[in-house]
Amino acid sequence: MPQPGASLPLRVVTLNIRNGRALDGANSWPFRRRWVPGYIRDLDADVIGLQEPYHHQVMTVERALSGYVRVGVGRDDGRKGGEYCPLYVRSNRLSVMEHGTFWFSDTPHMPGSCTWGNTLPRICTWALLARVEAPQVPLIRVCNVHLDHASAPARQKSAELLRRMLSGWRSVSPVALMGDFNVVEDDPVVAVLLAEPDGLRDAFRLMHPEARAVGTFHGWTGKADGPRIDYILVTPDLTVLDAEIRHDVVGGRLPSDHWPVTALLQVADRADGST
Repeated sequence: MPQPGASLPLRVVTLNIRNGRALDGANSWPFRRRWVPGYIRDLDADVIGLQEPYHHQVMTVERALSGYVRVGVGRDDGRKGGEYCPLYVRSNRLSVMEHGTFWFSDTPHMPGSCTWGNTLPRICTWALLARVEAPQVPLIRVCNVHLDHASAPARQKSAELLRRMLSGWRSVSPVALMGDFNVVEDDPVVAVLLAEPDGLRDAFRLMHPEARAVGTFHGWTGKADGPRIDYILVTPDLTVLDAEIRHDVVGGRLPSDHWPVTALLQVADRADGST
């Protein structure tokens, strides 16, 4: 058992899994569902955030992830309708203290709401996590988002809402924000989230500040030089030990039209009740 005051390394991963209704030929979900859940399991993360799955995909992945608990709801109705941004949490290391989903709109707690120019609901699913040995002591809040693909104003307002919420979240625990932002690195949305004071930090860029050909969306081409639109951002009280964009091809097959992004984070252990 970790001792109070020690650090706890956690591996997190984000992956847009590609929605199960897309007509992608041999890459369509019916051809991927037999092996992609196992691929996700083998990424061996403590927290996994997916974007775009419908309920049947969420459940298929969940069945493959023995030893994980899942949180999240469908964006259309707050239950099972529409795409999810689910989080899967390794249950022998972490317990879920609280969790929820809110909508990027003027009415964030109204399921299905979208008032910022986006035609589809967009959501953030989050979980406040603790160590299983200290289930009443917040360790980290992990947030999983999928920002709008078409409306720049909607994305901007979504980032501003996240930034406003960040101060409250940080008073409780460190924060990791991950997902498909649908913007490249120099977009104003990223600038809002990284802005000082007290902005987030880009885990991948902390480890690879000069890297090029770092695309995360490849559109089934398998290339590494597409747009980088998937991120793991962290508060400064998290130490990034490693981060990568994984360009995995399994038996000649691509897991998704996005590459997964992973980060190994060192989290200060506050199980002694300190802050």
